[in-house]
Amino acid sequence: RVGWVQCPDTRVAMSRAMSAKFAHAPACTSRPPPSRRAWRETRPETRHGASRVGNSRLPASNAISSTEYDTALLTAELESLVEETRVSGQGSNTHVVAFSGGVDSSLCAYLVFKAFGETEKDGGSETRKNKPKSSQSNVYAAIGVSPALPESQLVEARKVASSIGIQLKEVPTNEGSLPGYVENEGESCFYCKNTLYQTLRALASDAETEDESIDPAASTSVSFEKHIKTITLYNGTNLEDTADTSRVGLVSAANHSVASPLVHTPKARIRELAKLAGLPNWDLAAAPCLRSRLALGVQATSDTLFRVELAESAVRQLLKIKPNENMRVRVIDALGGADSDDSGSSNDGSSNDGFADGGTERNRLAVVELDAIHLSAVRTNKTIHENLVYQLSECGFVLKNVRGFKSGSVAKRG
Repeated sequence: RVGWVQCPDTRVAMSRAMSAKFAHAPACTSRPPPSRRAWRETRPETRHGASRVGNSRLPASNAISSTEYDTALLTAELESLVEETRVSGQGSNTHVVAFSGGVDSSLCAYLVFKAFGETEKDGGSETRKNKPKSSQSNVYAAIGVSPALPESQLVEARKVASSIGIQLKEVPTNEGSLPGYVENEGESCFYCKNTLYQTLRALASDAETEDESIDPAASTSVSFEKHIKTITLYNGTNLEDTADTSRVGLVSAANHSVASPLVHTPKARIRELAKLAGLPNWDLAAAPCLRSRLALGVQATSDTLFRVELAESAVRQLLKIKPNENMRVRVIDALGGADSDDSGSSNDGSSNDGFADGGTERNRLAVVELDAIHLSAVRTNKTIHENLVYQLSECGFVLKNVRGFKSGSVAKRG
């Protein structure tokens, strides 16, 4: 180092030598830095139009909207439910849907019909899938006809069954002859469903034994009982129903081994699936039987149920209530009971029609339940309220109150 400082000539000589070395080196081609676009195109994950990592954008040729994807999911779910129904009922040759015309039992009927009753086109003709001619009538829906079924609901049930393509049988039921049903002390639904399932199974059994394809003398090695076709009953029980302790009819369904294809499906999803399936009632308001309008202890006689049907028809017409809007006329007590002192309405008792279950009472207390828009109209318009009072009095009821709709509001005491 000392020598370097003390010998400046040496430094000059070394500098000249380095300069001469680089002067004879090959020249490097000068190029500008790559653009951002060019750099992006060279990335493996973006070649051939593929989407970038972490970016939700897809190629234009494969773009799909959220609505299309939701429809695809619904379609897959509907097809899955049909297949599950087919698998669970494949050991039976008679399939009967307990039908009401509501959206739940309608979708159930759709599933059963698709699984076992639908025809397919083959060379211009329609044939039942894997079904002999003698069994083509063994897939049908059945509706129990009694004073608890409004005429309007029966009409709707016929329309829905026709849109599905499934046969509808209208079967009279006699739950009104059972004291446990009429007393309406919390077990009426059980007696009603028990009667319905017994009637439907008996009807199906009679049809099977009369089937011309069954010949007990055809073989001596196989017992006649083995020729008797098995029967599966179905209902539209949904996920929310299983959590409702007031639905004692579910106990009857379990006792009769009724299949429930929609038991794990929420009500809102059922409506979406019904819409996809093209059912005309997919958005209609729920329409349970007329007995559900009666508070516990109000006897479920045919006369009471008939008056409720008349009252609801009058209210629906008066307030112009649409099929997809909720409305109930609830019978809560006999006039003169514990709730009569705070009634918001009065009646002059001019009606001479009495209830078969009313003893000496000529009218009963009732409340009307409405959706918010109609509730506001009744509460703010005196004329509408007065007309409502009059219409109910014509049907044998004294209007106690008008309140917001609540499903099952009188199914429990208190």
